[in-house]
Amino acid sequence: MIRLIFSIIIMIAVFVLALANKDQVQINYLLGTTSPLPLYIILVGTFIAGGLVFTIILLPAWISDKMEIRKLRRSLQKTET
Repeated sequence: MIRLIFSIIIMIAVFVLALANKDQVQINYLLGTTSPLPLYIILVGTFIAGGLVFTIILLPAWISDKMEIRKLRRSLQKTET
């Protein structure tokens, strides 16, 4: 339930930022530039890219934790019987 509320708050914040930033901007890289894009597209893209990087970084630890919990539960069931 808390995750849902937190997700809704973040989505509302992104929506408010998108409405407030409709200006056209151009991103300059070392090798070139992009065509002018609305700033809210860049903000949403950055938000999504950050979420993906965050997920990729934490995914191995989450999987190992789940495997450890499963192993401990099996061990507990064996000791109880």
